Amino acid sequence: MGLSISDFKKALSKKTKGELVNEISMLCQKFPQVKDYYQAQWSDPKDVLNKHKIIIQKEFIEGKTRGLPKARLSVAKKAISDFRKLTEDPELISDLMLTFVESVSWFSTEFGPDRETFYTSPENMFEKALKLIGKSGLLGKYQSRAEKIVMNATDGYGHQDSLHEKYEEAYGDVIEKLY
Repeated sequence: MGLSISDFKKALSKKTKGELVNEISMLCQKFPQVKDYYQAQWSDPKDVLNKHKIIIQKEFIEGKTRGLPKARLSVAKKAISDFRKLTEDPELISDLMLTFVESVSWFSTEFGPDRETFYTSPENMFEKALKLIGKSGLLGKYQSRAEKIVMNATDGYGHQDSLHEKYEEAYGDVIEKLY
């Protein structure tokens, strides 16, 4: 069937400290995710956060220097999923989730794609982010950013209205609409 965790631990326990250091070093060189994991655990996790933010932003914003951005929602969502495996810090995860919403919403405002998923995907992520933010006691920290997301959103497919509703559910405040 494969190596069980128990067997894995037994095999590791037979190695010397030096062998373990070499093994982990080799894993970090071969698998960037392993390096990211240890970086998130032992040094500044914001460096790893920024790496994942760039992945999302390149998909929807920065890619425009090469023509239209690729705008692959799956790549951006995977960046969030991968980051969640590296840390459980709700503040960092919320920050990345809001980066997703900002980036996809910017793309939708700029290019007006005719696929509904470019509107519903950031709306769903905004709702998840606001729930995490509320549960973690971070509403005050992210309120102006959440408000800016709503204000900057396109009205296509009812996108701004949907984000506004989610904002109101989280904050109870009504944002004066621009229209």
